[in-house]
Amino acid sequence: MTTTRTKVTKEVTKEWLKDSAVRAAAVAVVGALVIMLMAVGAFFSAKGMENTISVTGSARRAVVSDMAKLSITLRRSASFDTLATGYKHMNTDTGDVKGVILREGFAEGDVSITPPSADQIYDNSNPAPEDRKFDIREYIEVRSTDIAKIESLSRSITSVDLDGLIVEVRPVEYMYTKLSDIRGDLFAEAIKDAKVRAEAIASVSGRRVGKIKTAATGVVQILTPQSVEVSDYGTVDTSSVNKDVMVTARATFNVR
Repeated sequence: MTTTRTKVTKEVTKEWLKDSAVRAAAVAVVGALVIMLMAVGAFFSAKGMENTISVTGSARRAVVSDMAKLSITLRRSASFDTLATGYKHMNTDTGDVKGVILREGFAEGDVSITPPSADQIYDNSNPAPEDRKFDIREYIEVRSTDIAKIESLSRSITSVDLDGLIVEVRPVEYMYTKLSDIRGDLFAEAIKDAKVRAEAIASVSGRRVGKIKTAATGVVQILTPQSVEVSDYGTVDTSSVNKDVMVTARATFNVR
């Protein structure tokens, strides 16, 4: 009885080992196939990369600003007790300054005025509440396509003489508003520039550049003439009438 059981156990063990060997062999074959497929995939991926080239091109065009903005700040000081009166004076001052602007030939739509505000002027001597001082401010903005007229106003508005009123003027800001009209052409020129660069690189290895595969435009840079001070987020110059608009493009070409 014991001998019979021993024989059965040996036979089962042989079958189990045989199945294990088969399973192990199968696992090894599958593993080899996976490794081979990964290698083939990597090979084709590498070959795919070898058959393309990515280059950045750029295009630049000189433009002239077609809009100007003048920012004017009106200031008047007041004490805590005279703050309400100071606001009334500021409203009158704003009306007078706006009248000067309109007489210079600007339209109502060219002028925008924000509500007045007051900031406390801090004093380290800790004055009593009734002795606190405040700086009342009013902001006026004038926009026009007549740049010469804006520049003239920037010089004349400071001559306004109203008792207790301070007139501050920021430098004129110059803008170009027709960017959408030229962006497409600049993008096409940047792609052409990228292809020229790609051809120069490919020629070194005896390759030729084929059709474009992908293209993406970068941010638009509005610069002072001949400037190279670009930014990853785009630069917008407002200090000069004459500007350069620059566009970059990243293009990938097939090579053969």
